Amino acid sequence: MMLSDTNAPGTIDGSRIMNLNKLKEYTDELTLHASRCKGSIILKGETRFGLASILTWQCSKCPHKIALETSPKVKGPSKYSRWECNLAAVWGQMTTGGGHSHLEESMGVFGIPVMTKAAFISTERAIGEWWKEKLMESMLEAGREKKRLAEESGSFHEGVPAIAVIVDGGWSKRSHKHSYNANSGVGIIVGKATGKLLHLGVRNKFCSACAQGIPQDRHHCYKNWSALSSEMETDIILEGFLQAERVHGVRYTTMIGDGDSSVYPSLIQNVPGWGHCIQKLECANHSCKYYRGALEKLVLENPAYKGTGGLTEKMRRRLVSSARCAIKMRSKEVDRKVAVRQLKKDLLNGPNHCFGNHEHCSPDFCSTAKDRLPSTSAITSASTHSIEPNPIDGGSRESSWDECTGAGKLER
Repeated sequence: MMLSDTNAPGTIDGSRIMNLNKLKEYTDELTLHASRCKGSIILKGETRFGLASILTWQCSKCPHKIALETSPKVKGPSKYSRWECNLAAVWGQMTTGGGHSHLEESMGVFGIPVMTKAAFISTERAIGEWWKEKLMESMLEAGREKKRLAEESGSFHEGVPAIAVIVDGGWSKRSHKHSYNANSGVGIIVGKATGKLLHLGVRNKFCSACAQGIPQDRHHCYKNWSALSSEMETDIILEGFLQAERVHGVRYTTMIGDGDSSVYPSLIQNVPGWGHCIQKLECANHSCKYYRGALEKLVLENPAYKGTGGLTEKMRRRLVSSARCAIKMRSKEVDRKVAVRQLKKDLLNGPNHCFGNHEHCSPDFCSTAKDRLPSTSAITSASTHSIEPNPIDGGSRESSWDECTGAGKLER
C-alpha cells in the first residue's frame, strides 16, 4: 500500500504531474458545478501518494467537495491497484539503471515530490511480478507455436513433437577467457524457427541486502547460486531442457550453440530418456567470433604480420566476412555431405581469395573464377551444357563472396 502525506491549503506548493484525461474529466465537473452554484472553487487540501495526488476542492457557497485524482490507477497481479505515474517513474528508473535517489534528484529540479524509498521498493517488486507474469505468458505462447509447427512438419521423437533451439548464456562481466568469477549469470533458450524465447534463467551468487547483514525475513533474497560461475550457463540450459516436455509439450532434440564444452555433455548425461538423442550444431556467429579472436591473437603475438599487404584490421574483417558468407551460402545446399565438403574447401581457401589468389576459388563466390568458365557465346544453342546464371548471385558479375569481402577491390 502506498504511504500518503496530507497537506493543508497553505502548504501546497511546487509542481505536480497531471494526467490530461483526468484533468479534462474534473475540469468539466468543476465548471458545471460552479455554473450552477455561482460560487468559486477553492483548493482545500492535498493527499499525496508519491507522484500522484488527490486534490480536494470545495465550493465557496455550499458544502460540495470534489476529490481530483491526478493519475489513474492500474491493476496488477497483486491485490492492490497502483498509481500509473508511480509505476511509470519506477519503471523508467529500472530500465535506465537508476534508483530512488536518482528519481528524487531529477524530480526535485521540477519541485515535484516523490514517493518514499519503501514505496519505491514496493513498486519495484510489483513491476517485477508483472514482468515475470507477462514473460511466462509470452514463453508459453511461444511454446504452443513451436509445438504446432513441429506437428505440422511431422517432426517427432518417440511421439513427442521435436524442435530445434538456440541456446546461449552471459555474465555480469566479461571474463576475457581468464577470470570466471562473475556474481550473476543468465541463460536463454530460443526457438530456432520462430526466434521466440522459450526459457530464461538467472543465477546470482551475491545479495546486497545479505551483505549488509539484513535478516532473511526482512528482504527478498535473490541469491540462488553458490557453485562456480562458469557452471551457471550449464545449469540454466539443463533446467530448460528438463522442463521442456512438462512446460511446452516438446523435446529439444537439436541444440544450436557456441563451443562451450560443458553444456552438451551435461545434457546428454542428465536429461532422462532422450538426452542421448540431442544433436549439437555449432552456431555460425560464435564460430566467426572465435575466428576473429584467433586472428587478433595471431597479430598480437606476431606484430610483423600487420601492415600493408598483411593482416591489417580491414583484412581481418574481410577474412571473417568470407567465412560467414561461405557458411551462409553452403547452408542452402540440399545434400549435407556435399555442403560440408564444399564448406571446408571454401574456408581453407578464404585467405587465398582475400589476398588475391583465385586459383582454387569456386565460381559460386568469386567473380575471377567465374570469368574462367567458358563463355556462353562460345557454346552453341543446341548444346545441352549451356551455362546459366548462377542462382546464388542472380547472374550478376559481382560474386557473393566478393560482395561480402570486397576482395575484388583489394588495395595493396
